[in-house]
Amino acid sequence: YLPLSEGEIKEYFLIVGRQVDYKRTDIVVEAFNKLNLPLIIIGEGPALKKLKRMANKNITFLGRIPDNEVKKYYAECRAFIFPQEEDFGITPLEAQSAGRPVIAYRAGGSMETIIENTTGIFFERQTPESIIEAVNSLDKKVFDPKVIRDHALKFDTEVFKKNIKSFVEKSWEEYNIEK
Repeated sequence: YLPLSEGEIKEYFLIVGRQVDYKRTDIVVEAFNKLNLPLIIIGEGPALKKLKRMANKNITFLGRIPDNEVKKYYAECRAFIFPQEEDFGITPLEAQSAGRPVIAYRAGGSMETIIENTTGIFFERQTPESIIEAVNSLDKKVFDPKVIRDHALKFDTEVFKKNIKSFVEKSWEEYNIEK
């Protein structure tokens, strides 16, 4: 996991990931064109050319950058944006591990990894208007970076291993008792 952000939080919003159509970065670009707020997009992919053509000057594309630089962007962003539906989605947890809130589409794995109004906020429809509404509501919320990070640590690999081991041991005990 990333170190908890101790530096200055900047004004930019962040997207990290492979740029493919189903990840819906296009609606975020449309929203930020209207909001005229800074957005940084990290990652490459077949949708990148189209996204660059759509974007106004407030949107910066960094392409693929080293992991240690990505960590810095996570730690300093105002919020991380996750517009797609995924079964799980690791990038929102990476942002949360740096203590940063997530603005996510209310669907899929986001529902399991984000606590509304505690570690992030949701938007209801995959439209630029819905994203604009969520981004604008961010100013009315107060997020505690330590609480956000502590939540993300519940998804740590060692915690997962411990929980699986405990589940197997408990199941084995119950199986032996029933015999």
